[in-house]
Amino acid sequence: MTRSPSVEVHLMAGEVGCRWARDHHAVAIVVDALRASATITLLLHRGAQDVIVVKEVDEAHSYRRAHPGTLLVGERGGLKVDGFDLGNSPVEIQQAEVRGRQVAFTSTTGAQRMVDCLGAAAIMAGTTINATAVAQQATRLAHAAEIPIVIIPAGLATDPAVVAEEDWLGAVVLAAHMDLPLSPESQPPFQDYQQRIRSTGLLQGFLHAEHGQKLVHLGFMEDIRLCAQVDLITDTVPILEEVVPLPCGGRGLLLRRGNSTYATPL
Repeated sequence: MTRSPSVEVHLMAGEVGCRWARDHHAVAIVVDALRASATITLLLHRGAQDVIVVKEVDEAHSYRRAHPGTLLVGERGGLKVDGFDLGNSPVEIQQAEVRGRQVAFTSTTGAQRMVDCLGAAAIMAGTTINATAVAQQATRLAHAAEIPIVIIPAGLATDPAVVAEEDWLGAVVLAAHMDLPLSPESQPPFQDYQQRIRSTGLLQGFLHAEHGQKLVHLGFMEDIRLCAQVDLITDTVPILEEVVPLPCGGRGLLLRRGNSTYATPL
């Protein structure tokens, strides 16, 4: 495949990355490594019909009132939201019956970043566990439209000053799976975090991160172990299929399952 000079990979964290994705009509990959990207991936991998990503807890509740039978999945402060069916826990999702169900999902940061990417050419949830599948599909979409890719370490929506090391580690794993040039400004953080992965491994990197330590304290060690696995899932790419108007106002993202051999048309 002939490379287009415009097909380049950028690493930009948080709202800056979301804004860049909108402004450049890029392929946006949101990496919330602990744990939203993995939870959404597992929901679709295990047969959920679709996942409606919303910013607010009230939006999820209002969606279920309008669509009875919708599963509510998500967290605030790392813990399952009161009245929700499941938390933002990939291990919990592995043990739940979600096949054929519609899901409304919200989380402290990952869901916020995905909705904030609206206006990008494509929006995906990517992380270590589906790295190859996401990298292949993003590359195919970017080549087809001759547009850049931006990988967005989600950070912490409630405190933009926080550097979420786990999200940068996950973003670097994704970038390393792409046979595409990195933008000049992305090369120093890429090299830094790649060296950390080589030195200590992903699991230790996740455990060292502030959010990883919080999750251990909350009792989610097994979630961290799962999220630190590379290519645990090779056939699922959560990708925006349509924007859904919400009953209480606002917009949600309807994500469905793409995969490494089929690029969902947008």
